[in-house]
Amino acid sequence: MATIADPTALPPTSSPRSIPWCYLLLDNLHEFATLAWYLVADGTLVEEVFSRVMKQLDTASFDDSDALTPYNLAREAIITQAVDVLAGRCREEEINFIQADSAYELPNLPRLAFLLRFVIRSSESAVARYLDVSPSRVRELVMDEIDYLSVRGPWSVLTNVRGADAI
Repeated sequence: MATIADPTALPPTSSPRSIPWCYLLLDNLHEFATLAWYLVADGTLVEEVFSRVMKQLDTASFDDSDALTPYNLAREAIITQAVDVLAGRCREEEINFIQADSAYELPNLPRLAFLLRFVIRSSESAVARYLDVSPSRVRELVMDEIDYLSVRGPWSVLTNVRGADAI
């Protein structure tokens, strides 16, 4: 019976170098899957993100001298691959439904900027790098999303739901 540490037991696309990355992703699966879900909000796209992340990490060396280095590299790979997956999906939709001369932009860029900045807690410069925009554009996008959310109001106001004590 082959064990997971036996390189002959791995699928042909895996390499012995990817084993530490697999363990890191599995150890942090809930957090990393949640991160990917926040960004792409689609189970199929989350799977695509993880597939791309494994391919990307398979080419990177695993430096376990500092526990945070591989973790941060994997986290960064998930964010960049999630943004790339969204960009690819947007391009496909654009090709299928919109004229080719229209301006390309990631879907719901203000939402992505807000999530990256305040939910995922990335720095403004990191968000600018992920989204390929300037830091001042990140500030504008985040403010647009905050304005959008503040105009919408609380869910209970929108749905006219009363509290449990009103029953």
